[in-house]
Amino acid sequence: MNRLTTTQKLWSTLIIILAAMLMLVGWLAWENRQTIEDERRTSIEHLVESVQSQVSALQTRVDTGELSLEEAQQRAIDTMSNVSFGDGEYLFSFDDDLRIVSHPNRPRREDMSNYQDASGMDLYAAFREAAHAGGGHVDYYSRRISGDEQVPKTSYVAYIPEWEWSLASGIYVDDIDEAFIGNLIRSMTILLIIGLPVTLLMGWVIRDVSRRLGGDPRYAADVVRHIADGDLTRTTQLSARDQQSLLFDIDRMRETLSDTIGSIHQSADNVNTAVEQIVGVNEELSTRTEQQAASLAETASSMEQLTATVKQNAEHADHASQLASKTTDSAQQGSEAMESVIDTMSTINDSAKQMSGIIETIDSIAFQTNILALNASVEAARAGEQGRGFAVVASEVRQLASRSATAAQEIKTLIDNSDAHITQGTRQVRDTGTVISGIVDNIRQLDTLVKEISAATKEQSHGIEQVNEAVTQMDQMTQQNAGLVQESTGATQRLADLSFELRQRVAHFQIAGHQASATPSLPSSHHG
Repeated sequence: MNRLTTTQKLWSTLIIILAAMLMLVGWLAWENRQTIEDERRTSIEHLVESVQSQVSALQTRVDTGELSLEEAQQRAIDTMSNVSFGDGEYLFSFDDDLRIVSHPNRPRREDMSNYQDASGMDLYAAFREAAHAGGGHVDYYSRRISGDEQVPKTSYVAYIPEWEWSLASGIYVDDIDEAFIGNLIRSMTILLIIGLPVTLLMGWVIRDVSRRLGGDPRYAADVVRHIADGDLTRTTQLSARDQQSLLFDIDRMRETLSDTIGSIHQSADNVNTAVEQIVGVNEELSTRTEQQAASLAETASSMEQLTATVKQNAEHADHASQLASKTTDSAQQGSEAMESVIDTMSTINDSAKQMSGIIETIDSIAFQTNILALNASVEAARAGEQGRGFAVVASEVRQLASRSATAAQEIKTLIDNSDAHITQGTRQVRDTGTVISGIVDNIRQLDTLVKEISAATKEQSHGIEQVNEAVTQMDQMTQQNAGLVQESTGATQRLADLSFELRQRVAHFQIAGHQASATPSLPSSHHG
């Protein structure tokens, strides 16, 4: 239902109202039919009961002797034969043997025990059952007096126990249906007479409202909502001939507003671009001026320190020249001492080599002694018992020779290590002597350079003092320029804030070809 347009809802409501009225008319007509049916059923019930009362009165006269039973029954039959009401409706009776007592279309005493209606029901047996039950209505099919077709009929049956008769009378249902259809047609006709002009009037009103709106009210609300949200890009769907509807005027308002906002948007962008350029230039100028001022201040301070440092360096250069002379003398003496150390290390190296030769001789003697002891052991073994003591001595000599060889080997290892260290030390002392000789030459050159630096430093000190005065003047002028740039930057920043606020307000609207997808960024500001 929510997908329907308002026009469709109005037409649907009108159709529902008409359908409800039709249903109401039909229901009232059906209620009228039920009322007619109830009235007719009640009328035949009263009719049968009235004849039953007359028969009871005749039976009373029979009981008092005024009439014989035959006379009373004949009078009752005559009364029933004369009863007529409605269109072809009549009163009839039969006894408990289901034989006709009185019927306008059937002879008297006709046996009806096997009679069935169109539905196959034993009709008179059903009549008798309803009569013996105290009276009641029976629905069945029956022919009219003037026709052969069986139609639905309803009869009321009552019982006369004194004579064992059953009285019945009925109404045809198709008469009630005809009355129902007639009432329904009349009601429908009245409804059409009243409803058709109302429907045409409502249709004209719906069409006029739709034409004045130019579309569905929900669509108009959606268009207005988008405009209120700042979206001016959506075109309004209008018919080709629509020139004066509400949606047409809303679309004209959107186009006018879009043009106005577009112009403001473009102007704001141009102003913002110019402001951003000015802000950028001022910020860069301010930054550079501040940096220049800071650099000049640092330069002035550095120049003062440099002046003091140069003076101090001149003094230190004089002192260094004196120290360099003394260092040259000391280095010369150290070089001579290193030459003496080199000679001593060479003598120690020669002694270590002689000791290594002696140890080798001892090792050779121990080896020969070991061989001799081994030969002695062999000879002692050949001598047998007489050479056993000699064998023991030879064994001891072998052990001593082995221990001497081992000790000699260890001493040789130590001497070799010492010789290696002495050789390395001799080489290092020789290298150190060479380095000290180079240092002596360098110190002589350094002494010459320090004297030259001392003279140049005095000249630099005088020139730096003049540069320091010029830098101090430039620092004062730069500080004044930085103050002016900061004032210009503050004024430009206020203009940038106003431009940003304008762009923020305009950015709420989206227009064709220039949609504000995001809030414009505020230009950065640096006030030093």
